[in-house]
Amino acid sequence: MDWPANSPDLNPIENVWRLLKWRVGKRFPKTAGEVRRFVEEEWVRLRLEDFNKYCKPACMRARCQAVIEAGGGHTKW
Repeated sequence: MDWPANSPDLNPIENVWRLLKWRVGKRFPKTAGEVRRFVEEEWVRLRLEDFNKYCKPACMRARCQAVIEAGGGHTKW
C-alpha cells in the first residue's frame, strides 16, 4: 500500500501550530525577543479544546479521506 511517509495533513498538531502562529502574528512582534515572549504567552493560553477539535474521529476521517482523494498530495488540512 502506498502511503505518504510524513503527511502533515494527517498530523493534528500542524493545525495547532498554525493557530499559534496566527495568534502571535496578530500581535505584530517586532523583535526576536518579542516573538519568543509572544509564543510562550500564547502557548499557555491554548486550551484543551484547541487540540481536541482537530482530533475528533469525524475530523480524522475527513483528513484521511482528503489525503486519499489527493493521492497523498496536499489537502486543505
